[in-house]
Amino acid sequence: MPIWFELMVLLLVTYVIGLGLGWLVWGRSPDTAPMEDEGDNTP
Repeated sequence: MPIWFELMVLLLVTYVIGLGLGWLVWGRSPDTAPMEDEGDNTP
């Protein structure tokens, strides 16, 4: 295998590991966004 291929694989693996660790540390909470109630604001 060429060295550039191995370096690209290592780069992608470390990128995915970093994304995974960030996702685990900070988590995904889509429910924290404020949602507006459309039904209560009718005049």
